[in-house]
Amino acid sequence: MTSQAVLRAMRAEDMPKIEDIVRRTWSYDGLVSPRNAGLLARVDACNCLSRRTFMRVADIDGDVAGLIVVNDRRNPRRDFRLAIRQIASYAALAASRDGRQGLAMFHEYMRTDRALSRDAESQGMRYDGEVVLFIVNDRYRGRGVGRMLFDAALEHMRSTGIEDFFLYTDTTCDFGFYDHRGLSRRCERRASYTLAGRRFDEDMYIYDGVIGRLQ
Repeated sequence: MTSQAVLRAMRAEDMPKIEDIVRRTWSYDGLVSPRNAGLLARVDACNCLSRRTFMRVADIDGDVAGLIVVNDRRNPRRDFRLAIRQIASYAALAASRDGRQGLAMFHEYMRTDRALSRDAESQGMRYDGEVVLFIVNDRYRGRGVGRMLFDAALEHMRSTGIEDFFLYTDTTCDFGFYDHRGLSRRCERRASYTLAGRRFDEDMYIYDGVIGRLQ
């Protein structure tokens, strides 16, 4: 019988599993070569985890069933070990044509995220916190892992005095979860990029919430 999920801190040995979950969730293997799919997943994971001030891993029988990462914007930090790992992966990607196209896709996501942040700021929004990464292993979906992780992040933010927060999401994600949890869709923009001669268009969003108003 499969065990229930247990929340714990991240361990060093989790990183390869986390990169694999990111790789499969964003379907990088369908966009670039297998080698570059792994490098893109590493860039993505390191970019998010290097900014963590709080993180919980959902563990089921020793496997990573999901994770959530929070950044306290009032007291930001940077894990330089992961930042250096990200830079090294950038360099490796830049050595091939489809690797460079993958980086261009990543940069388009980052550009759109910055534009969304400016849109939110123009509405007077200034957030204490950010949910930087929230992801559930596809092998364990439908078992309440996402709810457990999200509740842990809310409790952390509540206990540390974070009053409001935001997150980026897009049409490749189950953004209906955030509607269900009472968050508001603040802004939206479209990201466009080309890979292997194919054009991709994705709608991207900022969702936000006030801790005291969420259950």
